[in-house]
Amino acid sequence: MIAAWLVAPVMGRQIEIDPASLMTTPIVLMSGSRHVSQGTGFFFASTTADGKADTVFLVTNYHVVTGHAPLSTQARMGDRIWFVMHQDPSDLTRVRPIELPLYDARGEPIWVASENHPAADIVLVPLPTRTYAGIVPLVFTEAHTRADIKIRPTSGATLLGYPFGFYDQKHFLPVWKTGHVASEPAVDFEGRPAFLVDVSAFPGMSGSPVLAVANGVYETEDGTLRSGRLWRLLGVFSKMPVAGERDTNLQLGYVWKAALIADLARSYRPRPPTHQTNTPRARGRASPRERSGDRRGPRE
Repeated sequence: MIAAWLVAPVMGRQIEIDPASLMTTPIVLMSGSRHVSQGTGFFFASTTADGKADTVFLVTNYHVVTGHAPLSTQARMGDRIWFVMHQDPSDLTRVRPIELPLYDARGEPIWVASENHPAADIVLVPLPTRTYAGIVPLVFTEAHTRADIKIRPTSGATLLGYPFGFYDQKHFLPVWKTGHVASEPAVDFEGRPAFLVDVSAFPGMSGSPVLAVANGVYETEDGTLRSGRLWRLLGVFSKMPVAGERDTNLQLGYVWKAALIADLARSYRPRPPTHQTNTPRARGRASPRERSGDRRGPRE
């Protein structure tokens, strides 16, 4: 079951917030102080044997943190990312804006990518504990990838993200957009750990978590019908393929499977520290785009 966050009463009534909304954040790729592009990310944690969160990661697409597709030989377009964490369950306007360098003192990326699937458009950025000091972050875990919901072609698939940078900027809450699974989810599409969704997604939503959401009666993996409120993390949304001579948008998107996220988190080992540390910086509430006056920059 999924618990809801109860936040401050409005007109004498408490408001329920779905935890997934607070596990998701806009990501701005920056080069120095310059805004480069915007995408989406979400928080995921590996867990200890007793189920407690161990390392907290920010999950997103490779192209969100580099500006290029995996395996590209082009130069990186940014050197840091900006994102936010909610600080107070009773006041959603209280967020901690964070800038995190993407490269260590040797110029090596701090994120984790798949060595077995180098073309996978997915990275996990480990977050230093000081990034969320004083905050108990809400995170996805491997348990969320195993929720007992049957997934098949035409099953609902919901993306949480920030299309064209549009979202509730007072509370930093994402937009929920729902489509359907568009390929056999148990089969790796073209031999890669991914499947397709049919959804109306837009630039700025790259890196969105993709959920199967049950509110009411739903089917379990063994075909049993149950009722309740439940969601399952299916993966991370990536680019939308095009086809034909005119590069027609097919209104389809790739979802890199949640098992790949869990595998990367489980196998992560911190690197030995370098002489120079890349310290995350808490910044003012305004996004880099707002500080620069640029409200239209590229979206991923």
